[in-house]
Amino acid sequence: MPDYGIIDERPVAEEEVVLLTPAEQDRLQSDRPGYGTRHRLEVGFNLVNATCGAGMIGLPFAVRLAGFYPGLLLSIFVAILSQLGSYMLILAGQRIGIYKYAVLVEYLMGRPGYHFLNWMIFLQSGGTCIGYFILIGDTLPVLLAMYFPQYAIHRSIVIWMIAVLCILPLNLARSIGSLARWSIVSVLCFPVILLTLLIRAPAYASEHTAPIGWQPTNLVGAIGIMAFAFACSQVAFNNYLTLRDQSLRGWTIASSFATCMSWSLSMLFAILGYLSFGTDLQPNLFLNFAADDAIVNFGRLTLSVTMILTIPMAFYPTREAVQKSLGLESATRQPSQTEHYVLTVILFFGITAIGAYARSLAKVYSIIGGFSASTLVYILPAVAYFATRQRGQRQLPSDRSKEEEEEEEEEEEDVLKALLARVHHTSSSRPATPTTPYLSSSRPVNDRPSHLLDLAATILLLWGTVLVVYTASFLTAV
Repeated sequence: MPDYGIIDERPVAEEEVVLLTPAEQDRLQSDRPGYGTRHRLEVGFNLVNATCGAGMIGLPFAVRLAGFYPGLLLSIFVAILSQLGSYMLILAGQRIGIYKYAVLVEYLMGRPGYHFLNWMIFLQSGGTCIGYFILIGDTLPVLLAMYFPQYAIHRSIVIWMIAVLCILPLNLARSIGSLARWSIVSVLCFPVILLTLLIRAPAYASEHTAPIGWQPTNLVGAIGIMAFAFACSQVAFNNYLTLRDQSLRGWTIASSFATCMSWSLSMLFAILGYLSFGTDLQPNLFLNFAADDAIVNFGRLTLSVTMILTIPMAFYPTREAVQKSLGLESATRQPSQTEHYVLTVILFFGITAIGAYARSLAKVYSIIGGFSASTLVYILPAVAYFATRQRGQRQLPSDRSKEEEEEEEEEEEDVLKALLARVHHTSSSRPATPTTPYLSSSRPVNDRPSHLLDLAATILLLWGTVLVVYTASFLTAV
């Protein structure tokens, strides 16, 4: 299979060497292929960080709703489908040369589809941010009240302080690749959280009943939580563009590593939680433990650190969706520095305000998992796969005249030329640096028909549609 989009590491002529500042690299990396600098492992950790978050905390509750054995089997099935969904998105993007989720859906469904997709991403990623803030509000104030009883601790004030001092600075970059090393730190916190549960959870098990069987109590609710827990398609293109090896093989390795690690960490967490608290489980597992349990409190602190480092992973696609809806970002335009920072601050403070005062994590799970996650992770990737299967010559829908489109193409070329204007005619012996991308020509992706992928896409489409319908009927009944 050709390595489409991979950065070519062979020696190049000196006129091809383009030195970019970190800001230019960040801007190009967030917008188009060929400028990725991250190793597969780094991108894999980014995906794990995007996946393991608020949804993981709710997985013990999902196992309780689904039943123990059905919950385990269902989690494997959902994780595999999520992996397939992200693969099909990247494959569809490579087929037609589109590397933005919203633009890809515009290609498939026209302008209404473009706005629908942005709304779904905003709901999914923005809701995820809110869920993370709820978790911070459920953990840090408990710790502060326990160890600093002389001070009045207000949940909303704690959330606002953490948001402004710790989280906002991580949201200021344009490219999600800047979070790679923080993601590694975040993922390395999960074994600590699991260890605290492994040590303390058995002490609570004798007080609760945990049936080991096949009887579900609310299978639809469990599926919604799991769909939310393993969803990462909304950041698939963001992470793909940061990948140095931008071939399908490179993406498959990075995303498969992420899926395996995410499932292992999440389900170990879920099994420990369910066996300890059984039918008495709350949506947030840590609310089941006593507030004065010192070992669990260390786990709460570690969880808070993880949430702080994970919120930016959900914020980046949220911001991108808003930028596209407002017309600040398109195929020919990127937000200016002022627009970027103003929108970041306004959007971040709006999400923080909701997260500071919202309390119900279960409602966040059901709404996001049943509707937006199912649409983003299952339905749209399958539609994209089938619609681009023949790689027709259809163009992006447009209401503009041919002359206006030609002018936009010229403007795009001018923007790129201005950004890459500092071409240095250095000797070919000068070593390449991380900010010196060597770009290979765009070679077509190997697009031979695959009946196995056709079957997988059909399953994705049917699964997502059924889940959306059942979730809608369930919420209507409630």
